[in-house]
Amino acid sequence: MKPLQGIRVLDLSRLLPGPYCTMLLADLGAEVIKIESPGIGDYMRLIPPFVEDARTGEAVGAAYLMVNRNKKSVGLNFRNPRGKPIFLRLARDADVILESFRPGAAERWGLGYDALRAINPRLVYCSLSGYGQSGPYKDRAGHDLNYIALAGLLATNGIAEGPPIPPGVQVADLSGGMLAAISILAALVGRDKTGVGQYLDVSLFDGALSWAGTMIGGTYAAGRQTERGRMQLNGGMACYNVYATRDGKYITLGAIEPHFWSAFCKAVGREDLAPRAQEFEAIPEVAAIFKTRALAEWLEFFKTVDACIEPVRDFSEMLNDPQVKHRGLVTQSGGIPQVGSVFVFAENPGLPPPRLGEHTRQVLERSGISELEIGELEEAGVIKSGE
Repeated sequence: MKPLQGIRVLDLSRLLPGPYCTMLLADLGAEVIKIESPGIGDYMRLIPPFVEDARTGEAVGAAYLMVNRNKKSVGLNFRNPRGKPIFLRLARDADVILESFRPGAAERWGLGYDALRAINPRLVYCSLSGYGQSGPYKDRAGHDLNYIALAGLLATNGIAEGPPIPPGVQVADLSGGMLAAISILAALVGRDKTGVGQYLDVSLFDGALSWAGTMIGGTYAAGRQTERGRMQLNGGMACYNVYATRDGKYITLGAIEPHFWSAFCKAVGREDLAPRAQEFEAIPEVAAIFKTRALAEWLEFFKTVDACIEPVRDFSEMLNDPQVKHRGLVTQSGGIPQVGSVFVFAENPGLPPPRLGEHTRQVLERSGISELEIGELEEAGVIKSGE
């Protein structure tokens, strides 16, 4: 039995942060029901690159498939006068609602926390937004790059003397999604003690800023400003860096602890470097060492050396990595490989990402809406059934 079995989540979010959050909850066993507009649904379905859905043959955005497994989809226009009562009926039986609209939007539609708490006091209601529900930035539009820029993270990303470089992964979006999932889990535990739910205000900017905490502390302790490519963990130390090999590939050295660095220096015959682990000026000397062999030669060389050394893999290589395979971290969903559940006590994911409206009829019938009314609502464009 999965830990969240029996927990029902209504997911009103779109794109990345909210769907990532609810995928984590779904992997833990929650019944996650995506409430999507009957027209285009989650915008992520329409973002290239596209792949062919193995079940329908239709083109769907690959990114959508990455964060929507194990969910159900209900196509419902909850702002329509006939659609809103249907959503309220679903909300009465829900444990969690997640929304990611602009602050105040759900309240204007009569679907905010106060309105839903009146019909379901046990409801955990999470609002996930860029800058939170309060403050001078709350109404600003934004995306991941904006949040990490303001949080100070982007300024540290890149090489010394070079410009800030956008990271390859959406830091604020994914950290914010995780923060929302943690908050929801905590609120569910609290509800078991008090019998009532609560409102959660989760900000993507806040999540990014929390990740900057250790960097901020280290900067102040050292009495210096943030330096791109020159701080301890962003390229400023010889013992903790990325180096090119003779064949143009890259290898990582993470020998922060003295015994790891000592093992590295001894293995490459440069014990004179032992006192210089944290020196920026020693980086060119270590770089010259790694340039003497190809990546495969270095990996063979360091097989018996305990010095925290690993290759820089691309995604195609990662999919075939023996550790990834052993842990069962890659699965097939929607006809393409993706990172599976990271919860090792959870069962393997069993449901592919849903088609738009795939479960509309099933969910609405369970809530007491007749087959005749469902047909009328679909004809009126209030709902969409993918069956």
